[in-house]
Amino acid sequence: MTATEGRAETALADAIGTRDAAAFVHVGDRTNATLRYLAGPALADRPSAYVRTATGERVLCPPPGAASAVRETFDGTVVSAGSLGVSAAGERAAAALDARDATGTVLTTAAVPHAAVLYLERAGYDVASTDALTEARALKTDAEIKRLRAVQTAATTGVARTETLLAEASRRDDGTLVHGGEPLTTELLRHEVNAALARAGVDPAGNTLVAAGTAWHDPAFANDTPIAAGDPVLVDLAPRDALGYHGRLARTFVVDTDGGWDRRAHLAVTRAREAGLAELDPGTSASRVHEEAAAEIVAYGFDAVGEARTDGVHALGHGVGLARREAPWLTNADELEPGNVVVLAPTVFDAAEGGGVRVADLAVVTAEGYDLLAEYATSLSPSADGSR
Repeated sequence: MTATEGRAETALADAIGTRDAAAFVHVGDRTNATLRYLAGPALADRPSAYVRTATGERVLCPPPGAASAVRETFDGTVVSAGSLGVSAAGERAAAALDARDATGTVLTTAAVPHAAVLYLERAGYDVASTDALTEARALKTDAEIKRLRAVQTAATTGVARTETLLAEASRRDDGTLVHGGEPLTTELLRHEVNAALARAGVDPAGNTLVAAGTAWHDPAFANDTPIAAGDPVLVDLAPRDALGYHGRLARTFVVDTDGGWDRRAHLAVTRAREAGLAELDPGTSASRVHEEAAAEIVAYGFDAVGEARTDGVHALGHGVGLARREAPWLTNADELEPGNVVVLAPTVFDAAEGGGVRVADLAVVTAEGYDLLAEYATSLSPSADGSR
């Protein structure tokens, strides 16, 4: 059992004992961060059911045909779908519990599929939600921090590739940028960034955001339109490694900045970054990190633009791990603890001024304060050799 699985096991044991429950159940496929946390990366594309009983048994019920593959990596009991005689993951969970004479309450996460809950309830179990795993995942083990540091370091290669191409670009008479005789576009940059990430051994995971000018705030509009000198160019990356751990790094560059709005906005977000990082201390309220960063942006006369969470709340940062966005949330009053890994992403956007500015960095809270998981300069003007 890995240290991560051990932490999950402890959290579930405490939750089951406190609630006098019969078991914990979760259902998901290989893309589900919670299931990867519980059972490791060797999961099927179709949903599996994970069961942890009150007696401590860990049971994984993969879909038909997948049992042999997961047995090689899962430290627990693997029950094939064929032996249970059912196909749906929720049914497999209920059947596994029935085979162990479980009765009473079954705990799940709030995100468990509704169909799985219905199968459990039809089998006679009372289903209740627990946030034990949310809290456990918010505290990273040394092994997890090592992986996050590696993927964040790989992310710097993607930002560096963008910076180098922008710095090497020449300017046409109409102000648009050219590199190697071809117009420099966000699509070209996106391709180059993804290639750099792949060479560094991480998966871009569809999370490469490159945008310029007024399309900056809505990357869906990024296309083959040439980038113009003076346009803020955002490169915002969240690649993941083979086990599913994400990085997060963003920088904004301007070729031939006139030192006006974009320079002032860049100063606001970099000062906000410093203010937020300075609050990353054990015992500090997570929301204070957001508040101090936002206050710095407002002090420069801008609105602080946060990132939308699933509940619609906006903040200038959040936790990162097996999911791109996870606890700790910087809108919560929960105290930070050593092992929390958070991204701080102060942002300013104004379409009337032609775009926006963002910087984003990943840091781990330590006993002494914080440690950036990778270093990258925050210069607004791009450098030909990158700013790492």
